[in-house]
Amino acid sequence: MQTTPLLPAPGPAEAPKKERLFSRGQIVGIAASLACVVLLALAAAGCQAFEGGRVRSTDEFRAYVQDTTQTGADVYYELTPTPTGAPYAEKQGSSSCVDDFGFDDGDVTRDQPIFTWDLKFASTDDYRTALKSLKAVWKKQGHQVKDLPPAAPGEAGHGLPGITTTLDDDIEVTVHPGYYTGKPELRVEGACTRYTDEYGDEYDYMYDDNGDGTVDDLEKPDY
Repeated sequence: MQTTPLLPAPGPAEAPKKERLFSRGQIVGIAASLACVVLLALAAAGCQAFEGGRVRSTDEFRAYVQDTTQTGADVYYELTPTPTGAPYAEKQGSSSCVDDFGFDDGDVTRDQPIFTWDLKFASTDDYRTALKSLKAVWKKQGHQVKDLPPAAPGEAGHGLPGITTTLDDDIEVTVHPGYYTGKPELRVEGACTRYTDEYGDEYDYMYDDNGDGTVDDLEKPDY
């Protein structure tokens, strides 16, 4: 009897191939486009940083000046023992906050709020105690504290150490013997800031001697 050869059993049916949403070329193109966007954003941020940062409004800068002096006042009262007398902020100039490359045109200018407070202690021992106490407070708040070595013989404030740290909003705070007087001093430096300074603005930092965000009658020029 003639036999019919057995045929292999049919295998499982192949699943239909899913269509790709994007071809390989399209994926490469999208990735390249995203990379370009990121690079452009980084370049723009780099250019802005090179120019000195974004330009703020006069009111924004005034608020930053107030934040700077408020930071100083807060630190003043954190000193233990507290210095004698009422705290008074005195504005200092900045030789580094300048537009060397001519980026600030029109009404754009830049300033750096820097203020100092005289610290009157009964003795140098009180100053050292206050310094040690403040350092402990800053460390407890999570700030990195840098010790400043005592002034060398022949320098103002010989033998007195200091400390410095950077708080919120890039505000640098230093307690040390003053550069010229050698007496204990609290120095607070904000960041160099670009802002619009239009003629007729209510606030003019040039005349805000105590950094309270206003120009009172005693601070206004005579003319």
